[in-house]
This record gives sequence, C-alpha cells and structure tokens, in this order.
Amino acid sequence: MTTALETSAASCLEAAPANTPRPEFSGPSLVRDGEILARGVPIGDLIGSLSFVDMLFFQLQSRRPTALERRMMDAYLVSLCEHGVTSPSTHGPRVTASVRAPFAATAISFIATAMGPYHFGALPLAMQELLELDASGESVQAFLDRRAAEGQRIWGYGHRFHKSTGEPEPNRSLQEDADPRVRFLIRLADEIGWPGRHTARVREIGRLLHSRKRIPINIDGLAAGLLLDMGFTPDSALLFVMIGRLPNIARLHVEEQDENANRFTALATREDPGFDRTVDRDLPEARP
Repeated sequence: MTTALETSAASCLEAAPANTPRPEFSGPSLVRDGEILARGVPIGDLIGSLSFVDMLFFQLQSRRPTALERRMMDAYLVSLCEHGVTSPSTHGPRVTASVRAPFAATAISFIATAMGPYHFGALPLAMQELLELDASGESVQAFLDRRAAEGQRIWGYGHRFHKSTGEPEPNRSLQEDADPRVRFLIRLADEIGWPGRHTARVREIGRLLHSRKRIPINIDGLAAGLLLDMGFTPDSALLFVMIGRLPNIARLHVEEQDENANRFTALATREDPGFDRTVDRDLPEARP
C-alpha cells in the first residue's frame, strides 16, 4: 500500500519546468529501525530512481535537475577526472601515495591543495565575483576597467598550460578554445541550448579579457557560470571538484604502489637536476 508520504515524494521528484517554482522537500532526514528518510523521502524510493547527479540536486537543492542540468553536470564532472600530474592537487597526492600512506591520506592531500585560491579554490571566488557583478548592474566593460585600475585579477581566467596558441574552432574565439575542458563544455552548451545568464556573462567577460590581454577562460571560470545557472552557491562549489577529481586521485594512488617507495625524496634538494621540472607520468623520461 502506498503511503501519503510516498505519493507526495513521487510527485515532487518530477523535475519542475524552468518557468515554475522548483519543488522543495521539507521532510526530515533520519534513521529509525528498518527505515531511512532523506528529506522525508524513504531511501528505497530514491535507490534505483535517482542517478548520482540527481541525488546531488536532491540533497543540495531539494529538487531533481532538469534534463539539461543533468547532462551538463555529468559532463562537467567527467571533465574534472583527468589533468595528468601537472597540477599541485594531482602531484601532491602522488607524493603522499609514494610513502605508502593510505588512500584516505592521498585524498586529503588532494582536497587540501585544491582549496588554494590559485587552484580550484578560484571556483567559489569566481562564483562570488559573478554574483556581485550581477547584483551591481555594472557593465562587463566597466567591471574590467575597475578591476584593472585596482590591480586585481579576475578569478576564473588564465591557465599556465592552456594559453590560446592554436586556431579557434568555427564560430568561436581562442578565448574559448584554449582549455580543452572549456572547449568541449561550451560546445555542449551550444548544442543543447544552455539558457543560463551567468554562463553567458562568463563568455562575455572572456571575450573582452582575451581581446585585451589574450587571457582565456579556464575551467573554474566556466564552471562558476554553469553552477550558478544550476542554482548552486559558492559555499558548495568545491564539492563538485572533489567528486570529479577523486576517481583520478584513486588511480594515481593505485599506480604509485607499483613504483619505488618514497621516490620523490630527491625533489627536496636543488641538487637534483629535475627539481624545477614538472612532468607527466605517461612520458617515458618521467620514469625514475
């Protein structure tokens, strides 16, 4: 027999149209003998009916994503799953794994490094900046002029590897093609008709910033627009970075178990000729 709670939950689990208020789940989250409720919905009603991406929206926004949101979030999380060992948040965990620390320590090493504002910590800063710009009513041109006069950087733009050196794809500029993750996510957004105003603002800033200083959009800049368009806040932004990159960190941890233990010790002294060099694990010359 279906309970009133289950009937209500089933109806609320239908994604709301874009032009109507989104449903909220106001029930309790609790555990009692033989039952688990998540926002008032029995966990059995969610298992098998919600995807993991659906559950992210359910937990953080009390709703299911729209079809466009689901597809874009899934693509964004996949885009985070690999960046070699070229970043501190992937190199650090590999060093941690090399001393045979458990995976949890490797994961903590990644999370701690990723939080820095000059790494993935730029994501919540970029989101906050977009919100402030949106609330101010200031034009993008005036915003960039003001930040330049203040000597302040624009969070979410520029990358030490992806620098807009090639030819752009048709109908887009170099500022959107430099970082391959940005390139493919923007392509997807254009294909599905992504309606978000924050993403449009990110691209507008990117066009002007690139024309001035050839600084391209990076993955955090684009993600800031996408996540705001999906209703997420800066406070929860790093959750998606952690979820997206941890499978990569887990693989790095496993791979490192087949290497010589503590093999990065030589990097502690500048007498090592490779001290100033960052290499990817897949290059033959990177092997010890």
